[in-house]
Amino acid sequence: MLSGFIERLLDAPTIADIRSVFLEAVGQLGYDHALYAARFMLTVPRALLRDNPVVFSNLPPDLIEQAQRLRDLDQDPWVEWVRDNDGDIASDALQDQFGLSRSFGLAAEHGLGHARIISLRDKVLHSVGAVVVMPRRGADAQDLQASWARSGREVRVLSWVMHMRIATMQRNLPKATLTPRQREVLGWRSAGKTVGEIAVILGITAATVEKHMRLAREALGVETTPQAVLKAHVTHQLFQPAAASLRLGGQG
Repeated sequence: MLSGFIERLLDAPTIADIRSVFLEAVGQLGYDHALYAARFMLTVPRALLRDNPVVFSNLPPDLIEQAQRLRDLDQDPWVEWVRDNDGDIASDALQDQFGLSRSFGLAAEHGLGHARIISLRDKVLHSVGAVVVMPRRGADAQDLQASWARSGREVRVLSWVMHMRIATMQRNLPKATLTPRQREVLGWRSAGKTVGEIAVILGITAATVEKHMRLAREALGVETTPQAVLKAHVTHQLFQPAAASLRLGGQG
């Protein structure tokens, strides 16, 4: 069963498809409810690009609505634990060590107070993430322990594969905003060319190169050309100078 779900996760074309496969898989492994949350590209300054977090679950809608009203969720013990630790931990053990969790206190009111938290901190570079799985409503700590003993390994592996698959997908990044000429200019700038060299390569004046750089900065909402180059790279908007060099060389 595990290999079949892994294959489906790797073949899933969208995050919605990944969600469907993962929730089906953990359901068959004994967990009626699951939550996945992750943020990627943490090394890119937020002033340049705010990559939206990826979050999905099949928790009861009323529980989700109540949880969304909680303030300072980033300070909840389970969120802090995920940021600082690897591996996995039961919600009871986490709260015994780090204090009461408002999130799990709220979940307990819905009969879902016992959960296993899996940290995905080191599975993908420059990212942080977690999976939380919960057995049926009304399950106690012993039910959770027994379920985890039976299928914890499979849940961990599925969580890792899912997280790595999502990391390779283009998520909710800003739409392309640069003109072809602006992409060309930034592309050559990222390759280390000066304004004068770019002008010669493209057959335009240095003033025109500067104009395209200024317009690119404005379009991307940044202050400097290096910031524009970085943002254009991470949003997959750059013209590829290497390919252009090959074409130019072929023309003699």
